[in-house]
Amino acid sequence: MEQSGLKNIKKLYENLNYFDQYGGSLVLFIIISIVICLIVTYCYIMMNIKPIVDDWPNQRCKPTILPIAGFITRPEGVSALDYTSQNFTYCLQNINAGLTGTAVEPLTFITNILKTTIESMSEEIQSIRAMFDKIRNMFSEISQEIMGRILNITIPLQQLIITFKDIIGKVQGTMTAGLSIVLGSYYTLKALLGAIAEFIVFMLIILAILIVVLWVFPFTISAAIISTEIFLAIAIPMIVILVVLSDTLHVSTSRKIPRLKCFDEDTVIIMNNGTKTKIVDIKNGDVLFGNNKVTATLKLEAKNSIMYTLCGVVVSNSHIVKYNDKWIHVSEHPRAVKCMSYEKPYLYCLNTTSKTILINDITFTDWDEIYDDDINEIKNNGIVNIDKLEDIHTYLDGGFIGTTQIKLKNGEIKDICEIKIDDVLEHGENVYGIVKINGVNVKEQAKYNLGKNTIVEGGPNLTICDRNILVKTTLYLGSNNKKVFSKNHDELYHLLTDTKTFYVNKIKFYDYNAAIDLFLVKNKGKLLSMKYV
Repeated sequence: MEQSGLKNIKKLYENLNYFDQYGGSLVLFIIISIVICLIVTYCYIMMNIKPIVDDWPNQRCKPTILPIAGFITRPEGVSALDYTSQNFTYCLQNINAGLTGTAVEPLTFITNILKTTIESMSEEIQSIRAMFDKIRNMFSEISQEIMGRILNITIPLQQLIITFKDIIGKVQGTMTAGLSIVLGSYYTLKALLGAIAEFIVFMLIILAILIVVLWVFPFTISAAIISTEIFLAIAIPMIVILVVLSDTLHVSTSRKIPRLKCFDEDTVIIMNNGTKTKIVDIKNGDVLFGNNKVTATLKLEAKNSIMYTLCGVVVSNSHIVKYNDKWIHVSEHPRAVKCMSYEKPYLYCLNTTSKTILINDITFTDWDEIYDDDINEIKNNGIVNIDKLEDIHTYLDGGFIGTTQIKLKNGEIKDICEIKIDDVLEHGENVYGIVKINGVNVKEQAKYNLGKNTIVEGGPNLTICDRNILVKTTLYLGSNNKKVFSKNHDELYHLLTDTKTFYVNKIKFYDYNAAIDLFLVKNKGKLLSMKYV
């Protein structure tokens, strides 16, 4: 048992290292050595304290001085330990400052090099800028010199051009005045010749009446024969003169300003379904009260129109209205009140299948002004069978397809669907009305060959007044001169002009009114008087 304990103790000591055996002694030795060093250092410093204090700035950060700096010297009111701590901090900061300066010396060197390089580049750039500035100034001086010389040339040239322009303006003014004088003289001569023509016609009529009277009585037959010979001798050359005046000077004895037969744009009309619609909003194909279908819409110039108010309806003075079973002008109606002024630019009207328009229980004619026995007259004078009023639209309405080209006086070419009121056409015709026709219900639409490669396209009744065309209307054209469309255009277009005519493809056509006037005795004479004008 004892041997086992000795073995364990022996084994325990065998496993001990040097520090386990002598560590305490070593630590005690180190502590004693440090204390002795501090004592020796302190004694040494105290023995040499005066030189240290005198050289304190250089001595204060030495390792031997730092631990006891507060015991060597200190300011009044500061303890030895506090000053030692302050001195240690001061020395540590100075050491760091020195180390930092040394550490950043390469960076400082690089920065200085970059600074020097940039300063050199800046100087070079400034030199380049100075060079460009000098070049710019040189070019500026050269440009100013050139511009000055150019101005020295152009200013006199400009004055010359202004003088020339002034001369041209004066010449133009003189020529304009001369042309105005010539045109004025022409129109004066034309009016004078028209008056002479009317006088000649009047005198011929008087002579014809006298001759007829002489032929009635047996005892004046000899005088009638002589008068007839004299009449023929006078009439034949007079007729020739009238034809020459008509063909060459376009003299007419019966041209009138178009009459407007229209309603105010706010006129309210009752539709077949009981709703109310303003006339300006009514379209082709709409059905008015009484199953009265709209076959055409018209928009017209209102300038200089005389307007009346009749039972709440604002309408032009010349429109026809039914009163006590008679057709009279609105201005003749006892309940019509004349409007003192009317400022709206446009008036509106319709054509319908019944040829009437019912507004506020008053019956007006539509644009065509057809009533009483007019349908029989149309039937007798026409080449189509007209049995009822709606047939007038089906067989006699005429209009051009929308792409028909119309030439304006200024040289511009427009499709007829784009023509506006107040447009002046190629031969001076002023447009005062635009007509849109319901093309669906006309009998047929066709491409008409009028000869000399002249083609027009539109409804059945396009009325012609051109001396080079033998027919008065496309109704007279046979199947060899027309090609009927397989499908009608929904809408056709026509115009109303102050001359009652306009040109399409160099062919002279009557305006929209002629489609019906051609078959009415009351209007046919007026229409034929416009032929070839």
